[in-house]
Amino acid sequence: MALCGPACLLAARPADARDLKPERVGPEPPLPLTVDDRVYLAVSRFEQGFHCSQSVLAAYADGGLSEEGALKMGAALAGGSTVGGECGAVAAGYLVLGLKHGRTVPAFGDVEKEKELFERIRRFVEEFRKRHGALTCRELLGVDVFTPEGLAEGRHRGLFRERCPRYVRDAITILESVSADPGVKAP
Repeated sequence: MALCGPACLLAARPADARDLKPERVGPEPPLPLTVDDRVYLAVSRFEQGFHCSQSVLAAYADGGLSEEGALKMGAALAGGSTVGGECGAVAAGYLVLGLKHGRTVPAFGDVEKEKELFERIRRFVEEFRKRHGALTCRELLGVDVFTPEGLAEGRHRGLFRERCPRYVRDAITILESVSADPGVKAP
């Protein structure tokens, strides 16, 4: 079954939630995507059953990465990179910042650009932690999703349905804020 791509998802968004003008909807994702567009795309993907990491990366598939590539790459970051580490929405955020602000020259090249990227990552992490008090799935959800008991408890308590969309949404809004800040300079 083929995925409904970004343009399809945005076109299908309920009218009361849509801030798009009709001319912005077409066969390709409307460019540039707004923060609300990206949040909607990411949360829609999450609600379709994709992991938070996949959902965040797929919302940036217009930045040089295919949606299929974003979904495949994001799968490896799910549930804290499948070992209970940082939330997939956070880990995907690092990749998005690299995609948007990373360098394409060897390490001995543009070190200032790299320092600015690291500063954006630091700000992203700081803001996510400020909003949610933690970065790891285990701390954010209060259960270990890599044990059968923890996964069952998380499902029973509705944690994935209640909390994870918020983490996805906030990762996108923080990414957009940190990416747009022209004042980010290397420390």
